[in-house]
Amino acid sequence: MENKIKDFPEGFRFDALNQNWEATPDKWGPFGVHDPSMIEADGYYYVFSTGTFRRDLYQIRRSKDLVHWEFVGEAFSGMAELKPVVEVLKGLYGGDVRTENLWAPDIVPAKKGGYWLYGCYTGVFGNNYSVIYLAHADSIVGPYKYTGMLVVTGGNWGLAPNAIDPQIFYDGQGRMWMTYGSFYGGIRILELDPETGLRKDGYTFDMFKAKKLSRDQYYGKRILDTSNAEGSVVAYKKGVKVYGGDIFAAPEDPALWHKEDKFYVMCSADSLSMDYNMRVWASSTPDGGYTAQPYGEMGQKVASSFSWRFGEDDLRVAYDFYVPGHNDLYTTESGVDLVVYHNRTPYTNQRVPRRHYLFISMYALNSKGELVMSPNRYAGEKLRKITREELLGVSEGNFDYIRVYSGNFDCGYAKTGFRFEESGTVTLNGEEMGAWRLYGDNYVAFSFDGVKYYGVAMPAWIDAAGRPGITVSARGENGLPFFLNAAF
Repeated sequence: MENKIKDFPEGFRFDALNQNWEATPDKWGPFGVHDPSMIEADGYYYVFSTGTFRRDLYQIRRSKDLVHWEFVGEAFSGMAELKPVVEVLKGLYGGDVRTENLWAPDIVPAKKGGYWLYGCYTGVFGNNYSVIYLAHADSIVGPYKYTGMLVVTGGNWGLAPNAIDPQIFYDGQGRMWMTYGSFYGGIRILELDPETGLRKDGYTFDMFKAKKLSRDQYYGKRILDTSNAEGSVVAYKKGVKVYGGDIFAAPEDPALWHKEDKFYVMCSADSLSMDYNMRVWASSTPDGGYTAQPYGEMGQKVASSFSWRFGEDDLRVAYDFYVPGHNDLYTTESGVDLVVYHNRTPYTNQRVPRRHYLFISMYALNSKGELVMSPNRYAGEKLRKITREELLGVSEGNFDYIRVYSGNFDCGYAKTGFRFEESGTVTLNGEEMGAWRLYGDNYVAFSFDGVKYYGVAMPAWIDAAGRPGITVSARGENGLPFFLNAAF
């Protein structure tokens, strides 16, 4: 078990989650983070997020280790800097703007130095009178200055998108793209100019109003025709390993591996406070063809509400993963793939209100090239080779497990008794439920109750035990996740 010693620093612990929103921001840590976007700069990891608790002009936090966070300020010195945006919204809405806070930023390096901050502002919650704009600063902590407008929407929601939730990505050819949109308007994409950060086509809202442009010309191509998704983010992965054989029928054959370039778009879907969940689609091209076959148009579920507690009165862990979502997909400079998201937590049997916190989890790609997320908070681990000895030896092969279902509003609690047997079978409390195989460096395939799952074994900090361990995150042929946790 030598590998486990290398995964986490001795004496590792997460900080307690502060629940006092009236505390000064220097006491917040990850508290209050909503719709996070991550970047590395000046030797730190920075997260920009939606305004909350009277810190409304995009909150900025930083961390050295992705675990301990400090509040460092707001992106704008005041709303006066966004006067052009406010004036446009007042004209669209026909009255004063009612929304006090700025929503869902995305922060990226600017081509000619400094940083581009893509932001959005809406007239009132629940409509699509909204604007996506660009701001720039020389310093990562700002203050940011308004640069220009990218998209304006107002009315005809369903026919027109909602100009919120901008997210930037680059494809393998150096082209720059922005996805955006929410709920009834679907998810759209626009190509940007990497020199200026603005629209490549130069189209304006005035041109659209004058009927010089079609709806699709101005708003861009619809890449997801969903009615319940928002917060899109795209990650480009080059050379994804995909196994073409049937690992259940025969041992791994190295000749059956091939590589594919893939674009993964992740969105959050459903009710913001009841059953929010993260879903993913994939394509071989940046601006279309996103599918989740054979799982249906609603995408592959990555995570919804779940808990490593065994029930409501189990307080070994002082939080649940509850309605997690609106995430960034970020790859660190050291090559670690992360899902950076907000989570409504903590939760105890005292039923304290669920507030938003910054959560981070590592993600990986299984042998089918599908995205799977560690069901644990990130503690500094890296993806590595997992041996058969480790998998069978951790907790003597016994795992707590969570089987994620398709449509429940409730938090799925952990259960016990899942076991990988030396014989190659899977048992649940001694009853045979299927078979399993470890292949490659860390791929795990198993069948359970008639469903085949393809996953990745990863090191993880098992918070319920306060010790390091192994997690397996797998996706079933039904498109739904299956999570396993065991501590050393």
